Formats: sequence, structure tokens, C-alpha cells
Amino acid sequence: MARITINLEPLAGLYHDSNEMGRAIFKNATACEIAGADSVMINLGNDSRKRKIISSLVENLGIGVTVRAGSDDKSLESLIELRPAMAMIPYQADRKDTLSTGITNLQVENVLVGMEVPIELEHVKEAARLKCDYVILNCEQFCSATSINAQLEELNKISKLAVLASRLSLGAIVSGDFNSGHLARMKGALAIEEIIMGIPFFSVSLIHGYSRALEIARFSLS
Repeated sequence: MARITINLEPLAGLYHDSNEMGRAIFKNATACEIAGADSVMINLGNDSRKRKIISSLVENLGIGVTVRAGSDDKSLESLIELRPAMAMIPYQADRKDTLSTGITNLQVENVLVGMEVPIELEHVKEAARLKCDYVILNCEQFCSATSINAQLEELNKISKLAVLASRLSLGAIVSGDFNSGHLARMKGALAIEEIIMGIPFFSVSLIHGYSRALEIARFSLS
């Protein structure tokens, strides 16, 4: 069964005070760990106070922390300093040389690198050429599809790219606002190794709590 990562960024966006944000993020990240999540994810951002929060998560959580950042030099340097379990960066064609060096430097520090790409074959191939560890497929179109046929068409694309990634020695991760219906349709995509869940997970957790929300997600995938 695919690993489940919880995207904490929707929570971070609710707070303007950095102290309140830090307490809330750490509290919820710890709750995700206790509930049985495999890892959590958060955006790097440009605020040094937020980076201190991320540093605290990396140092104190017993599960992996994925940090989503830009592909600019400053962000790549910050990722090396933070040393999360995984760095999630977007593909930029005009920065291939810089990305290649940045990816190598992160891997030397034992940081896994996942490249976030749209659902397109050439972008998956580029992630392989850059020697990333994972390709992260943005499933916005799948999640926002308004009909079953459109959803299945998007899922077919996702499944094929996940298989391609595996053949190219890349792990396949999917990211999106997945609900239980989405997860149930994705369970046949065996090449998907990890699922990053967003806002719908928190909606379920408000009613049932984190442990039950994770149980529902895993049942949908089984």
C-alpha cells in the first residue's frame, strides 16, 4: 500500500502570527505522527521564522519531513541547511544546470529529491535525466474533474506515468486534494509509492480525528 504524507501547508496559511503558526504546525505534525502518518510536508516559504519551525520539525519528529521549495539558489541552499527527509522542487527548463548541481548536493547530504511535474511524459523523463529520486505528479486535474469519465481519463495518464517512472528508476508520488473517492479509484495504480494529501484530509479529521481519518484513507486504498 502507498505511504501517506499529510500536507501541513493549509494549516500554516491560517496563521499570521509566527508563534501561533509554530505551535499549531508542531502540534498537528505530532498528531499526524501519533495517528500513523508516514510523513508530513510543508512549504519552505521566504520567512526565516518559518524556517525555524521547519528545522524544529526535522529535528524532533519521529517521521519524515518533506519540504517543498523553489528551485532558486537560495531555496536550494536552505534545503541543504535544513536536511529534511525529502526536498520537493519544481522542474524549470531554464535552470537545468543549476538544478542538476543542487540535486547532487542535496543527495550528498542524504536528502531525497522529488521533482514536482505536471502530468506529461517529457517532464518525467527530465526528472530521470536529472537523477532525482522521485517524481511528484501534480494531480490537480484528476481531483477537479467534474465527471467520472474525465476522472478516469486523468487517472489513466497518472498510472501510465507512474509505471514509466518506475522503469526509469524513479519512485512515483502523487499530490493533490484527494478525497476517499479519489483514493478508491487510485488503488489499482500499483506503481504509486506515496500519496500527499491536502485539505480534504483535514475536513475528515475535524469530524473523526486524525487516527480515524488515516484509517479511512488507508481503507479506501485497500
